[in-house]
This record gives sequence, C-alpha cells and structure tokens, in this order.
Amino acid sequence: MMEYPIWHLTTFGGGFWIALIATLHVFVAQFAVGGGLFLVVTEKLAYRTESNELLDYVKKHSKFFLLLTMVFGGGSGVALWFTMALLSPQGTLVLVREFLFAWATEWVWFVGEVIALLIYYYYWEKMNRRDHLIIGWFYFVFAFLSLLTINGVVSFMLTPGPWQETRNFWDAIFNPTFWPALFFRTALCGMLAGLFGFVTAARIKEQSLRCMMVRFCGIWTLTGLVLTVFSGYWYMSYLPPEQAMLVLHKSHRVAFFLKVFKYSAPLILFGGLFMAVCAPRRVNFSSAMLMLVVALVFYGSFEFMREAGRKPYVVWGEVYSTNITVEQAEELKGKSILQTAKWIPQDLREINAENRLRAGSWLYQMQCGPCHAINGPMNDIVPRTAKYTAAGLDAFISGMGRMNKYMPEFFGTAEERSVLAEYIHSVGPGYGPELAAPEEPALAPAPFEPEQEYVLMAWPLEGLRLIIDKDRTMSVSDKGSIVRAQLIMRGDSPEIVTEDVKIVCKPQSMDKTFELAAEDGYFQSAPIEILPYTMETYQPLPPVEVQALDADGNILAATTIVLPVSTRPGCNNCHGGGWNFPEQGGFSAQTAADIVSVHDRENNTDFRKRLKNSENIDCRACHDGGLQLNLSTALHGFHAVYLADRENDACMMCHPQESLRGVHVDAGMECVNCHGSMENHAIALLKGEEQKPAARQLIKLIAPVDYDLDEINPRQPGEQQPDCLTCHVEFADPESDSAFNEWTEGRESLFRNRKDEMDAIMCAACHNAAHAVFPAGNERDNLRALQFMGEAQPMGAAGTCTVCHEEEMEDAAHHPGMGLEE
Repeated sequence: MMEYPIWHLTTFGGGFWIALIATLHVFVAQFAVGGGLFLVVTEKLAYRTESNELLDYVKKHSKFFLLLTMVFGGGSGVALWFTMALLSPQGTLVLVREFLFAWATEWVWFVGEVIALLIYYYYWEKMNRRDHLIIGWFYFVFAFLSLLTINGVVSFMLTPGPWQETRNFWDAIFNPTFWPALFFRTALCGMLAGLFGFVTAARIKEQSLRCMMVRFCGIWTLTGLVLTVFSGYWYMSYLPPEQAMLVLHKSHRVAFFLKVFKYSAPLILFGGLFMAVCAPRRVNFSSAMLMLVVALVFYGSFEFMREAGRKPYVVWGEVYSTNITVEQAEELKGKSILQTAKWIPQDLREINAENRLRAGSWLYQMQCGPCHAINGPMNDIVPRTAKYTAAGLDAFISGMGRMNKYMPEFFGTAEERSVLAEYIHSVGPGYGPELAAPEEPALAPAPFEPEQEYVLMAWPLEGLRLIIDKDRTMSVSDKGSIVRAQLIMRGDSPEIVTEDVKIVCKPQSMDKTFELAAEDGYFQSAPIEILPYTMETYQPLPPVEVQALDADGNILAATTIVLPVSTRPGCNNCHGGGWNFPEQGGFSAQTAADIVSVHDRENNTDFRKRLKNSENIDCRACHDGGLQLNLSTALHGFHAVYLADRENDACMMCHPQESLRGVHVDAGMECVNCHGSMENHAIALLKGEEQKPAARQLIKLIAPVDYDLDEINPRQPGEQQPDCLTCHVEFADPESDSAFNEWTEGRESLFRNRKDEMDAIMCAACHNAAHAVFPAGNERDNLRALQFMGEAQPMGAAGTCTVCHEEEMEDAAHHPGMGLEE
C-alpha cells in the first residue's frame, strides 16, 4: 500500500472478496478442465453403445457446461483480476511483470478453449461424429494447457524456489511444488466433473439411463477424490519446513480448515458410494447439489490451508500481505509509514491528540485491512483482539513477524504502532480490567523500650511476591512468602541468638501462627500462603507480627513487618479474562485458559485439555532448568520479543506497580537501572542457557539495547542478580545509576543471603528486603525502622547504633561507608 491508493473496507475486508470470488471461480474453472474430458468420454460412450438417449444427455450437459464455464467462469475471472488489482496491487504487479509471457500464452489457450467449446456446442448437428469428437479433444487440451500454465503461477506464489536467486522465468514456472500441485488440481478436475455430472444426470427422466449415468459419475467422483486426497498430502509434503509449520502448527486459522478438509472428504466418499452403488435411483437434483456444496467446502478448506503456508506474504519472500515489498520493508525500518506512504492525507502525516483515531484507521487499512475485517464474516479482527487491552495490543503488534511468523512485521514508528493499537481497541469491546486502589489503613510500629535486652530484626525474603496461581490448577509462581529474622541480644558486643529461643510470626489476616526454623545465624519460616485481601479490600502489604519467645513462652522481643504480596500480574493485558475478584485482582480462570491455549499452539502441548480435566499445570515442573529453559528465562525471553523498545514500561506490563517501593524509587531509579532493558535482561538470562536450542532461537529474535550481543554477560536466574557494589563501590555513595551486566557470583552473594564483614548481621536486617530498602516510599515498609529509630532509615544510620549497641560506635564494623567517621 506504499505506492497505491487504499480501498477502505471494514465489514467485508480481510480478503473476503478475493476469497469469495477466487474460490468460486477456480472451482468452476477446474470443472471446465475435467468437464471437458467428461464430455468427450461420455460422447464417445454414447456412440459406442449407439444410445441416442445418452447422446441427448451429453448435448444438454454441454449447454449447462457452456453457460457455467464460459459465462460464469469468464465473468468471475475478470472480477478476480479487478479485485486483486484493487486489494493487492503490489502482488498483482509482480505476477504481471514476472509472468507476462505466461499470461500471453494462457490467453492463447483460453481463446482456443472459447472457440473449441462454441464449435462443440453449436455444431452438434452440423459435423460428423469424428470431427466433433476432435473438437472436443481440442477443447480439453486447451483447457489442460491453461490449467498447467496457471498452476505454475499459483504454485510460484507459495514456493518461488530458485527464482528468488536466479530470477529466471522457467525456475518460476517449474517451482518446487509445480508437479504436486498439477497432479492435485488434475485429480480435483476429475472429481468435479463427476460431481457436476450428478447435477445434470439427476434430471434424466428415463430411469435406467439415469442410474447408469449416476454410476458413471460416481466412478469419476470417487476416483478423483482418492487421487485428490493423496496428491494433496503429496503437495503439502513438498512445502519447505517453515511453510509446512505454518500450515500444520503455527497458524491457528488452519486448525479449523484442516478439520473441515478431513471431515468433508469422507462425506464426498460415502456420498459418492451411496449415489453410485447403493441407491442410484434415489439420486435427485437436491442431493446432487448438496454433494456439490460439500465439494466446494472440501476444496475451499484446502485452499485456505494452502494460503496459510504463504503467510505473511502474497508472493513468498517477495511481497508481504500488506503490499509492501521485502525491499521496501528494509527501507522502512525505523521510519514513519504515515510520512512515507504516498496516499495518506496531509493532515495525518503528523500525529496529534485530535487525529489519533483517524491516523489509526489509515494505519489499519494499510497494515491490517488486507487480511482482517471489522465485524465482518471473514478473519474478523474484533473477536481476535477482544482479549487485549490497548497496551496489550501494542505489545502483540510488536511481536508480529518475529514470534508470530504468519503476520508481517509492523512498519512504522513506536507512536504509530501505539496509535494503531488504540484504533483496533476502539472498534472492539474496549476491554480493560479495572482495579481499585489499594486500601491500606495506617499501622503503628511495635513498641521498643531503650532498656530492653533483645532486639528482633525481621523482614520478608522478597521485596514483592507476585502470585500467579489459579485455584491450584495452574501455577506459575512459587507457593508462599518467607519471613527471615535475626534475634540480637543487645550489649557492648551484641550477640546473635539462635539457641533456646523460638521465633514465631502471625499474619494479622490469618488465624494461624508459623514457627521459624534456625538456619546459619538466622531464622527462616516455611512458605506462608498469604493473600493481599482483608475485609474485601486489596492490601498488597499485609502486616505480620513477629515475636521471639524464650523456653517458657515469654516474649523477648517483637516487631511488625509486612509481607509484600500481589495478585495483580499483568497477564490479562494480553490474555484477557479480567480479574478473579472484580476490581481487586487475582489470576482468573479465563486468563489461565488463554495462556495454556497459546502454549499448546506454540509448543504442541495439551494443557488446555488437562485443565478441563481438572489436572494441575505447574509451569515449574518442566521449566526447572533441566531440558527446558528455566521458567524466568522462558518468560522473559518469550515476552521480550513483544515488549521491546519500552524501557521500564515493559516491566510494568507484567509486574504490578507496587514492585518498587524502596529508596531507589525516591532517587528516580526504575527496574531497568539494575536489571537492564527488557531486551538486555532477557538476553542475559538466555545466554546463561545458550546450550539449549530454545535459548538460541529466542536470542535471534531480540535486539540488544546500547550493547553488542557479545558484551552482555550471562547469568542464572535466582542465583545471580545485579550486585549492589557495582554502584556502591566499597559501600560508598553510588558512582553510577546502572548495575546491569555485573552479576553476583552465586547464591551466597545475593543481597538476600549476604552478611556483613563480620559474617554476623545480614544485609537485609539493616536495609530491609530488596525492592523495599529503607527508607521506603510506603510507610508500611518502614515499620521496623520507625519502631527502633523513630524515622525511616537503615539501621544504625545517623548515629543510631544504640539499637543494638550500648553506646554509639566510632568504627564501621559491619562494612565501610557507614558514615561513622562523621
């Protein structure tokens, strides 16, 4: 659509007119070939049997044949060319330019067909039998040569083969699928000759002749059907692997037509057997027409399957379905298509607040309209995109041509892509799951007495636990949140206490107490399956009371913390389903079903079926770092293809806003400062598993940002994270605002597991959990700091060593840079 005016279609867009006209035209055109042979063979049979009644039938059938093939076939052929030129001008131009000699030759054959058929019909009584049969054979030869020529062009569109390198006419005609396609269409011609023969044979009044002709037509139908099915599979087997994958696995449009093809073939088989063998006397015009309709469905389904193998091209490897050539596509990368296309209204060259939807409609007509309709009968874009938010649509469009190979890449700028997504979203139901703002009443910190003997440091293991779990039938995340704690006996030389004490925690929203187990100098709870719902409100920071008890159950120390947890993953931006609890959140069953459906389609699994059977789908069971990618690697690697060029917005598409609450947010930092852009983050994880084919395949689809691919260091999810000391060199004030590409060495070096230089106090005991480092922006995160120091800051900061020590300290014992020298 770069060089040509745009025919704006909505309801009857999506190739509807080409599909309708082409299917009917080719259906009749192939009958014109097989029917020509049927005529001369039946005429010869009439002469041999000296049957005037049979000869009279052939004369009547020739009139039916003439009207259908010459009048309807010829007219629909002109209509097809007219429609092709309007809807696919660039593809039509390639076919005319490359096959000018073939089209000229085909016109010679066509003129020969017309002349021979007119003579054949009008000279029944004016020619002797031998000459009349010769004219009939001439017609069939011309018709078959026409089929042979056009078959070369049609099969070329699917498999250009060596022509892409040689640009040789004969390489284009005799392309890799020329012979399988020719055998398929020849067999189909014979089958259609028999089926159309049923239509006229059913109207023969003399019963014995009608039975004979029905059986005769049955032989043509059944023989043609068997040869059509076998040659059809032969045809498909000659497709290159990438196109065969599109036909049989990747394009979900094909699944329906594949079923139709499989079911309609037996209908024709048994219908033909019934008519020809079991009950030829009961065949009538209605049953014959019904068989013809089934045959049309059978043939149409095959053509839709074949066309799927050509996606995302009109001419494979040459012209995209959007009428943009491969050469133009290279030139368009990174450029505005609204400013490049010739026929765009001038007031839409620049996007503004007033013209966004109009600009989106023109972008739709250029890049979606050739294949999709709006509320139409064919390939309707509305139900296909109903599950997406506008942001989700934007992400999906980003992945076209890369992850979704059956659709061409979007050409244009990021703003144009966003405008297109907004327009498509506006013509649909406008899906956008709403959420209520978190309702978190103020909490008072636990009491702290300056003279108390013990101080209890407790914190959540994670800055936020994102729960992606649907009623135990589908689970993406680990179960439960973990509390860690250290009990410190205050004094001149504070001591870590791990013996003869018990640490327990009790979430305020649960009627249950959990005991923490002693580990290496700290205590840790088992996973606590806490949810962020209290009194039908959403509270992503539910409070937890943590206590240290002596052997007699007396409280030695206590503190109140929060267990950050969210049930608001952004999966439903692209997978629909809304929320399990309206406005509150929760992973819904519909969202889960869509996720597993996509997984089934992309990976040939059967998870949707297993979900219906109430089986548990635990994503980590396969994605455990063994043969398959680690779950984090798989998720980030797959979605990075869709979420490129979005910086922190890519993270927020899936992770909730409450993921970041610590001091780094107040400093203006975002996810990408530590983890890198979505592309770089995914590449680092994928390079950590580069020995796996899936990782190598995904790396090819992702372009690194501000780095060369070989500059990005691999890392293992859960074992290596950005290192705090990359920015805080020697624990000093930060020298940089980017920690990306410098990873901790292993689990023991993770912030959550690291201890001070005395190997005593854990980093999180003083600084709180990652993503919620003191001072955090949310007062609930600061409860422990407020309890011990009266203000939100790291433990021991600004002269507060007396939280644990009897007196203020002069030396930075835990690590350098504590500011004690001041």
